[in-house]
Amino acid sequence: MNFIDELSIVIIDKEFKIKRISEFLLETLGYKHSEVIEEDISIIFDKSIKNLIDSQNFSVSVKSKNGSIFKYYVASQKLFDLNGDFRGYILQILNISFQTLQEDYFTFNTQNINMKKVLERASLVAQSDVSVLIVGETGTGKSKLAKWIHYNSKRIKNNFVSVNCSAIPETLFESEFFGYEKGAFTGAVNSKPGKVEVADGGTLFLDEIGDLSLTSQAKLLVFVDTKEFERLGANRPKRVDVRIISATNKNLLEEIRKGGFRTDLYYRLAVIKIEIPPLRERKEDIPLIVNSFLYRRNKRITPEAMEFIVSRDWFGNVRELIAFLESVSILTGSKNIIEVKDLYDEIVSFDIESDVIKVNEEVLFSEERRIVEALKKTNGNKKEAAKLLGISPVTLWRKIREYKIEI
Repeated sequence: MNFIDELSIVIIDKEFKIKRISEFLLETLGYKHSEVIEEDISIIFDKSIKNLIDSQNFSVSVKSKNGSIFKYYVASQKLFDLNGDFRGYILQILNISFQTLQEDYFTFNTQNINMKKVLERASLVAQSDVSVLIVGETGTGKSKLAKWIHYNSKRIKNNFVSVNCSAIPETLFESEFFGYEKGAFTGAVNSKPGKVEVADGGTLFLDEIGDLSLTSQAKLLVFVDTKEFERLGANRPKRVDVRIISATNKNLLEEIRKGGFRTDLYYRLAVIKIEIPPLRERKEDIPLIVNSFLYRRNKRITPEAMEFIVSRDWFGNVRELIAFLESVSILTGSKNIIEVKDLYDEIVSFDIESDVIKVNEEVLFSEERRIVEALKKTNGNKKEAAKLLGISPVTLWRKIREYKIEI
């Protein structure tokens, strides 16, 4: 399955005939492939799309087969052949989720080749029951991808149960994971099923698996091997059918080397490993995320403001970007067009708090080098250097002190 099927994409020729359409979009709108291919685009879209299509970003009505009308945001791009001749358009519907769910998965709209590979890999994995380990920096969307896999699998009708492993004390591991019977301990006035039992038939998502203690890892390993467990206070084991997806922002192989993670558990959880690239390595996706987010709030953004946002590295990844956009959206009130000046104060406040963000040595080194080069280009003018770097003067001054850069 390629990215056209993964995303809500339609390809039309210059005569407005539909040439390709994602399977997901067909399923969402209730059409069969044979009902729309080679048909005029107006079979799905309102006829006004033919007048809007060259504006690149626009909203338009979309018709389902049963007659329901929806308003969606569409990004269009012209297609040319190798000779430079115009051939048609590619349309991406930015705010239809991957499934007809309440939760928003628009952050996976992508133009990045590596992220497309991630989605292709995830779509193949979704058709099996093997254990999956999703790795990536904080805020890249690991839990969203886990849910995406679940909702694209045969387990979709059963529970997706998420467990934050970092929040479960070692002493409570068994009661939280496996549950307990009435009277098993003081305060157990009623029986309670554990996470694994609630997830029976569905998916058990172990978030922050790298934070689980070694003692808890040993207990989890037994369950992963057998899919059997006993509630606290019970006399007989129970067996469940669960698919296990884990996620972490840690390097588990390094944790194994240091003695902080079990080798046997790692290889049982990481039958398939999927790594989500950080947002700074797929900057072409930032406009998709920004436009989709702001559209939901009836706002738009100037090209200069978009360029300003894209220029930043967003070490907190999509989560940081979304939090920033939420803040800007609220503070701009009823203003519909967001400009660079609307971003500046919030960029400063976000940067002041960004010390909590951890980055690796390679990133730190490249960042220091970029700062030095920017200062050279501006003859030491920190304000101008900050503009070149896409950061605030406050952040630049803090980083100059952090890296002990001589001006």
